[in-house]
Amino acid sequence: MSDDDAYRGAAPDERGDESGNNRGDGFHEFNEPSFEPPAEPPAEPPAPAPKPNFSHNVFRVYNLMQLVERYMTPTDSAKVYDAFLLAAEKHEGQMRADKVTPYITHPLEVARTLALWYLDVDTVCAALLHDVPEDTDCTNEEIVEKFGSTVGHLVGGVTKLKRNDELPTKQAVTIASYRKMMQAMTQDFRVVLVKLADRLHNMKTLGNVEPDKRRRVARETSTTYVTLARRMGMNIIRRELQWLSFQGLYPWRSSIMERALETYLQENEEKHEQIFKSTADALDVSIPGSSVLVWEKNLFRVYEQCRRKKVGFRQQWDLLEISVQVAEVEECYRALGIIHSLFKPRMGMVRDFIAAPRAYGFQSLQTTVTASNGQVVRFQIQTREMYQVAQLGVAARWNHASGTRAYTQGVFDGWVEQVKEFDSQAQNSDEFYAAMQGDMFQTEIYAYTPEGDVKELPRGATLVDFAYAVHTELGHRCVKAKVDGVERSLRSRVPNNMATIEIICGDKPSPEVNWLNFVKTSKALYAIRSWLRQHDALPEWGENGEGQKLLAGIVVEVRDVKGMLRQITKCLEGLDVNIVDLKISGEGRIKQDAFTIQVDDQGHLQEVIRQLKHIPNVLDVSKLTK
Repeated sequence: MSDDDAYRGAAPDERGDESGNNRGDGFHEFNEPSFEPPAEPPAEPPAPAPKPNFSHNVFRVYNLMQLVERYMTPTDSAKVYDAFLLAAEKHEGQMRADKVTPYITHPLEVARTLALWYLDVDTVCAALLHDVPEDTDCTNEEIVEKFGSTVGHLVGGVTKLKRNDELPTKQAVTIASYRKMMQAMTQDFRVVLVKLADRLHNMKTLGNVEPDKRRRVARETSTTYVTLARRMGMNIIRRELQWLSFQGLYPWRSSIMERALETYLQENEEKHEQIFKSTADALDVSIPGSSVLVWEKNLFRVYEQCRRKKVGFRQQWDLLEISVQVAEVEECYRALGIIHSLFKPRMGMVRDFIAAPRAYGFQSLQTTVTASNGQVVRFQIQTREMYQVAQLGVAARWNHASGTRAYTQGVFDGWVEQVKEFDSQAQNSDEFYAAMQGDMFQTEIYAYTPEGDVKELPRGATLVDFAYAVHTELGHRCVKAKVDGVERSLRSRVPNNMATIEIICGDKPSPEVNWLNFVKTSKALYAIRSWLRQHDALPEWGENGEGQKLLAGIVVEVRDVKGMLRQITKCLEGLDVNIVDLKISGEGRIKQDAFTIQVDDQGHLQEVIRQLKHIPNVLDVSKLTK
């Protein structure tokens, strides 16, 4: 894959920008107050009628062989061809959903994707054979006999289960098949690479299926495979799956966005070209061999940001994003200085993810500047190796000629161990699937241990979640925590400011039942349940981690100072308290704010009262008596 090909359609989502949002998972109702396209029809338009796919553009076996022969030995290339021959024989007469395209084109396209990533011979062979046991009379045992146990394991891992008495519905089959794939992944992560490439091609040809199935597959992709690609660090495929899923769910909206973006780029082409040229020229003089490229917009991310911030498209995408690639780490910092000498940097908008990499191995320098023509520009500066890791994650080791060492393999290995733990503790496939989805969704907060290790957590995670993220035994023994040196309640949320968190342990394990009411991560929830079960301390109401909320009233006596109510509600939010009602009374400079709140238990209520008393200008906090 050329560098130019790699950049097309790519957008630097892994930047930790001021939005604090790097989620990109799931879809929501459109909310665009300042964008007024024509009224949306009552139903999404039907998919275009399928056309025979026999043009010269069809990817054929000789195209695949040209790809693999660039980097495989003659022996390995011959093995790939033998895998194709078996797949072609077994799929003979089978057609794709359009009823006109031979089925063999699908495994060829899956193999093509993996070959473009320079995957090894066994993975490419598995791509060619991945549907053979599922759709033909050829068994996995025959594949093992012909191509070896590794290919057989990869094929078996992605082969879907069939309906039976224990799996009576399509949903049950899907969830059980997912669990089987993840079990296989813990032994060989290449199983997931085959599955992601398989799903990518299916999404590209989604227009050939009925609307109901198209929406179902698109939704499943957005909730399961987008997050899985992100966990694997494979952002190039994550972005593509995001947009294909969005198109499958909302074809009208996606086409409107594409046309609007095209208009915007045409209107601003000259202004953007000036910035690009001045940057490229300056870097070429000081750092010969550097590359400067304009990122293509990730329209899914634009949509999500517009919906979340309730702003117009122009507000969100009027930001030029440029990628700078150099050879060495030292050149990244030189490039940053050159860019700041050309443009006015925005204060507080420089992020160094080289010195402090993201948890899944992402590294870059990021800065936002303002050009003399008023254009706001965000630069992402990386070595070429960092770029490969950011795009391909675990697959980057094959793609980069020198072999990549930047990917944080230890973090991925830790995640694999967590998957094993979920699998061993889950009572059934549904529970495993729920744990995995809870673990992978909306992971967007980062915090440091005192030793400098970064931990990645979902928004809303508590300090107990952080303790369990470091180590299960640390979670079991935690009794206190400090955030940037300040003691906080264990149920306090992890702040979204890259804080350093110190967990203070007791002499022996002592998880509490009420922790199940506020922890957010599946790892913490599972570990707490497991310990409580082993010690016969888990009441029936705690089996699903959901306790009964307690309705309580408190009176907060405050000085009538501007911003007091905001400080109080922010404190309550940080303690995971739901505000049911609020009444304000009092005259003069002293007010009484009477809150009706939902808390987990009496201990939670006492902690709320204690924390509120620490707020400046709060004079007293007491329980509300009837």
